[in-house]
Amino acid sequence: MAPSEWAAPRHGTFPDWLRNLEPLTTGLLAHQDMKLWCAGERAALGIRSGGVVYPVWLSEERALGHEAKGLLDRVGTAWCLMGPSAWVNFTEPLMPASRILHRVHYEFMARPAGPLAVPDGRGELRPVEPREADTVFPLHEAYEKEEVLFDPSEFHPVASRLHWGHLIHRQRLVALWDGGQPLAKAGTNALTDRWAQIGGVYTRMDYRRLGLQKRLMAYLVGLLAEEGKGCCLFVKKENGAALGLYRNLGFESRGDFLITYGERQSWAARRP
Repeated sequence: MAPSEWAAPRHGTFPDWLRNLEPLTTGLLAHQDMKLWCAGERAALGIRSGGVVYPVWLSEERALGHEAKGLLDRVGTAWCLMGPSAWVNFTEPLMPASRILHRVHYEFMARPAGPLAVPDGRGELRPVEPREADTVFPLHEAYEKEEVLFDPSEFHPVASRLHWGHLIHRQRLVALWDGGQPLAKAGTNALTDRWAQIGGVYTRMDYRRLGLQKRLMAYLVGLLAEEGKGCCLFVKKENGAALGLYRNLGFESRGDFLITYGERQSWAARRP
């Protein structure tokens, strides 16, 4: 295959074949700052600013991988691959010479659009409004430190607050409130016409095991179903409680999901 066969779709649109792979491709299709290259209907690479790569491999031809290396060399000093495990495993050796920092294994789960009853219980369920950003932000901070960062000391409050503000204005965020205080939150981090990818699910430690997240997730899934959207998410394989919760809400496993974090060797060599 010649390098020219890897090309960006015309007018920045996403090909129908990628849309037909949803919900697996929801994270790729939803990002506005994504640059996309396709090799016919056999492979695609979405590369987002910040070095996030979403690979799609329907044909693992050696020529496809060889020519993709030039595209993948666009990533910065730190990068991550995100997607179904088979696609990520095929892409990892094609990345620029790097050392692998972490691999995190998840279960990918999905639920088609449909009604869902919200269990009775404590607290008020409602969307988070922009004016409440600072009130709910401590939950987002705790979520990042507990679920996202490998070292909580690497938390960057300014960057995190800016990202949180972006989420509130562009995504669907809900919280469970009690006495004016948010006890739990959940939301979306990717939205297309047909699917919503859920993330940022978090309950305050002192209010866990009380059924709050089940109420909140049922509420969010129901709101999205009213918009005609099915829901997908990925959850760490060792998180048995979360896996049980999502299955109870009608989510089904769709396969293994993997995020690989890497750092280019030329940069790693300069680090003290």
